[in-house]
Amino acid sequence: MRAVVCRGPGKIAVEEIDDPKPLEGEVKLRIAAVGVCHTDLNFSSGNVPVPFPIVLGHEGAGVIVEVGPGVRGLRPGDHVVCSIIGPCEECFQCLRDDPALCEGAPMFTGKMLDGTTRLSKGGEPIHTLHYQGSFAEYAVVPERFVTKIRDDAPLEIVCGLACGVTTGLGAAIHRAKVEPGSSVVVIGSGGVGLSTMMGARFRGATTVVAVDRIARKARKAVELGFATHAVDASVDDVVRAVQDVTRGRGADYAFDAVGVPGTLEQAIAATRPGATVVVIGRAMGSVELRVETSALLRHRTLTGTFGGSVHPRRHLPEFVELCMQGRLDLAGILDTRYTLDEAPRALDDLHHGRVTRGVIVLEN
Repeated sequence: MRAVVCRGPGKIAVEEIDDPKPLEGEVKLRIAAVGVCHTDLNFSSGNVPVPFPIVLGHEGAGVIVEVGPGVRGLRPGDHVVCSIIGPCEECFQCLRDDPALCEGAPMFTGKMLDGTTRLSKGGEPIHTLHYQGSFAEYAVVPERFVTKIRDDAPLEIVCGLACGVTTGLGAAIHRAKVEPGSSVVVIGSGGVGLSTMMGARFRGATTVVAVDRIARKARKAVELGFATHAVDASVDDVVRAVQDVTRGRGADYAFDAVGVPGTLEQAIAATRPGATVVVIGRAMGSVELRVETSALLRHRTLTGTFGGSVHPRRHLPEFVELCMQGRLDLAGILDTRYTLDEAPRALDDLHHGRVTRGVIVLEN
């Protein structure tokens, strides 16, 4: 099968590799569409270490073609969306209903849950990005990282629920629990940022400020109806702009959907006492934060989210239903489609801010 293999920082190409087979508790799916996410950039650039060679892609959606022994909840023909969250339902965190923190799914090992690899090329082991490796014609994925959805859902639209779109929606809806009538500022107007704004609007926020250093991306958020105000961070004083919009008080909620030096401090400074600030973005492998203790003494809550803090089997079908009902405009975020051969260009476009959200489409 054909797959996008990264053999080191910046070394990305489509290669013909061996056809994989699912083992115990795993399924094989034919990939219909896969989102292009900043997290893929983190790995392919070397910002976040992973073992090489590795097949990229972690926002896959497709159709089950084969199931391994022990699989009970899925069967061939099911339409599914993968997830970066795969709860074991047995560990300390899962039993506390916090599946995003599952202790039974080590992060970014490049291997499957049993500690082995499933991909290869002529006997050479190839790693899998986060139990999925969906920049490929087929993917072998543990059953618990896969969620069945309705057959008529457009897979190229909902594939983002595997990571970026759900991360943004969940940050606003489930992690922060944005309240109706509230004010929100989102730093970063890419796919995750737009999803966060969409989630905030769904929860009833009446003031949503989109911030980005690329002005057209912030303006797009307003044009789509996800934001009420746009701030060009390359020329405007972001904190002052948010203060002006909120009558000098500051926002009730702030989300850092970027994750570079200074953005989280900016998010905290743009909020009122008693506000909630949520870390989402990770554009760099590690960013240090300096925060005045007085900011927290004034009852601000500083927290973060992984994958939107959702339970995939519970919340992904709900998001799909809301999309099909027209209550979540997932299609509005998507602006560019690519073929599998164009994957290296898709990553480069994302890196240079040429696109908001791109999707590699393998099947209509």
